[in-house]
Order: sequence, then structure tokens, then C-alpha cells
Amino acid sequence: MSDLVKFAPVRGMRDFIGDDAAVYLFIVDFLRDIATRYGYNFLETPILESTSVFARGIGEETDIIGKEMFSFCDRSENSVSLRPEGTASVVRALISNKLTQTLPQKWFYYGPMFRYDRPQKGRYRQFYQFGLEYFGSYDHMSDVELIALVDDALRGLKIDGIQLKLNTVGDNETRSQYKSVLVEYLEKYEAELSPDSMRRLKTNPMRILDSKEQRDQEICGNAPKILDSLTPEARDFFNKVQEALSFLGITYEIDHTLVRGLDYYDHTTFEFKMKKPDEEGTIAVVGGGRYNGMVQQFGGPNIPAVGLAFGIDRLMLACGSAAGQKGQAIAVLNVDDADQNEAFKIAQELRQIGGVSVLFPHQDGITKKLRFCDKSGVSCVVIVGEAEIKKQEVTVKFLQQVKQFAASTEVVVRIDAISDFIHKAFL
Repeated sequence: MSDLVKFAPVRGMRDFIGDDAAVYLFIVDFLRDIATRYGYNFLETPILESTSVFARGIGEETDIIGKEMFSFCDRSENSVSLRPEGTASVVRALISNKLTQTLPQKWFYYGPMFRYDRPQKGRYRQFYQFGLEYFGSYDHMSDVELIALVDDALRGLKIDGIQLKLNTVGDNETRSQYKSVLVEYLEKYEAELSPDSMRRLKTNPMRILDSKEQRDQEICGNAPKILDSLTPEARDFFNKVQEALSFLGITYEIDHTLVRGLDYYDHTTFEFKMKKPDEEGTIAVVGGGRYNGMVQQFGGPNIPAVGLAFGIDRLMLACGSAAGQKGQAIAVLNVDDADQNEAFKIAQELRQIGGVSVLFPHQDGITKKLRFCDKSGVSCVVIVGEAEIKKQEVTVKFLQQVKQFAASTEVVVRIDAISDFIHKAFL
């Protein structure tokens, strides 16, 4: 085995370099700004948690717990797992940091998650999410606010062809009634179900609605709808969510099979889907819903909650490399070694402006420095030489057209005015 093969990334994991790194940062920065505008504060949880955190939060009968988690025993023989999603860790943080009496809490987080799944385009074993969790509100408008936030974000990212799929899984009484009706229907087709769905028929029948197997989907297409089993309270809650979305002009489509893949949801569930790039069909880029009982499952008080997660890997596919294009870049060049300190001091001053990248090339000779700037897409160079320093001036040469300056234009600017000049030229 060659060293190149031996040191390749683990299957289903990848490096972010160049355009990928730039697009990732662009999306995270954009979503962070949106979340802050909606009153969410940043929270960071560990990548590694006790396995029991996810088993309790996600549910023992889910595929995530049964098949997909990266779990192992540490040196103290404690079972730990790489986080497969963010919500369970955030609930654990809420309780362990004794914040259940300080409500509401609105948090956002982002970073890698891990699931042992079959890698494919837009799906990796180390994948990235941007999540938001809102604790402490029973009001349907907290659900609407999160959906509106996503709508804002996807419009701002200029992602076309987005569809909002909406459903409800009701309250506990609703689900109890519905499971009886659903099992009665599915038992007629038990022999035709996939092995996983046959198992779920005994443990968690609503999960069958979430199956990706074609025959399961065909059977579920004619299954009873949970909307027909809603209690008056659950129906009223769902109606209010729909009315508010319609009032805001946010279009949606009811998807009766949308139960989400995790056990902790109740009431509102939703997904934002987009067309697969260069392929047939759609994929979910955002998913979320309400999970009123989860904090109590962890031994905390009965606290309502609603949350969601953006799939950053899929957003990267939708945005393309153009989204991560850097802003204007300038370079400060010293002609000779004797001019280096003065030139670097000017570069440091220009870096205080913000909104523009300032390079300080280290190649030998002004010709090699200019060649580097041409290849790097630098918009203009500030040339600092002995003659300029004596006059307390610099020469600004534009390599690309910027506002009122054409490429190849040269301008002499006083050193004490260079920051104002660059600010007016680029910002």
C-alpha cells in the first residue's frame, strides 16, 4: 500500500480546502448573522458525549442509535459516542448548566456531526449542521418564527426551487390514537414491508412513514393520515401555525408522511427541500419541529422546545463556489529590503479598515511580487520604495477596475491619507 493511499481521508469524510473552505465559511457566517438578528445566542457543545445522551434523546429504536453511531468505550470503560445530531447535546447542556429556570433560552450552534451511513453526494459520515433551539415557549409563533428564519436565510442565500413541507405529529393522545389505526392498516401488508419496517411495526410504527424503501412508500401512500386523529388541542395548534404562515406569505405543502426521523418530536414538523443538483428528485436542506417532552426525558422539568438544523453540506451544493468568492484584495509591496518595515507598517494600518484583504508578499524582488499579485487576483498594489518614503508618499497601482479607477491606473497618495483613499476606493 502506498503512502498516498494509506494517508487518504477516512471513507465518508473530507477536507475543506480552497473553494470548499470559502463556501463553508460564507454559509456559516451568513447563518450566524441571521440567527443573531432573530435573538439567538451561540452555544458550543462537545463533539463527544456519553452514549446515553443520544440513546435517551433520540430513541433506542431509531436507525441512528441502532446502526449509525460512532460509539466506543473509553479507557474507563464508559461508552461514549461522536454526536450524530445536535439537539440531544443541547438539552443535556441546558440541564447540566442549570439553566432550566432561566427561560426562554434561544441558542444556535454549528459544527461536525457523525453517522455511519452510506456516503453519497451531499451526505458524508462526517457532515456539518447549523442548528437552532428555542426553549421555553408553548406559543405556536415560536414554530412560525423558526420557519420564517429559514425562509429568510434560504432567500438570502439565493437558493431557488425551495419547497416547505409541513405536517404535525400531534400530542401524546393524538399519537396513541393514530398508532392503533396505523398498525391496523399496516398489518395487512406486513409480509410486503422491508425488514426494518417489519421490526418497526412492533416497536415504532410511525417510523415506517419515514422509510426510504420504495415498496414501503407505496404502502404508506394509502395509509391513514394523522390529521384525522388530531385532538382538538393539537388541531387548533396546527391550524394556528398554518394561518400565520399564510398571513406571512410563506407557501407550504402538507406532507402526511413527514414524521421526521427522530423520536422526540411532537406537534409541528417541517422540512425545506430543494432540487438535487444535476439529478432527479429533491433532498432536504433543513429539517425541524417541536419537541415538548424531551427535556423531561432527560430528568428536567416539563419545558417546551422547538428547533431545526440546516444541512451545511447540502447548502454548499446549492450555493456553489461563487458564494465563497472573497472580497477585494490589495497588496503592499516593498521595493527593497530597506523599505520592508515601513511597508509592513502601512499594511498593518490598512488591515484595520476591515472589509478588504491586505496581503504582504514575501517574494524576492518587485517583479516577482507583482507577478504573484496578478496570479492572486489582487485588485491593487501599494508600492513603497525609498523615493516614496522620503516624500511621505506611496504609489497605488490598480490591476483591476475598481469603482472610478481603471486597470493600469497609477495614483500617488500621501502616506497619512492612504487609509482614507483605500476605504473610499473599495468600501
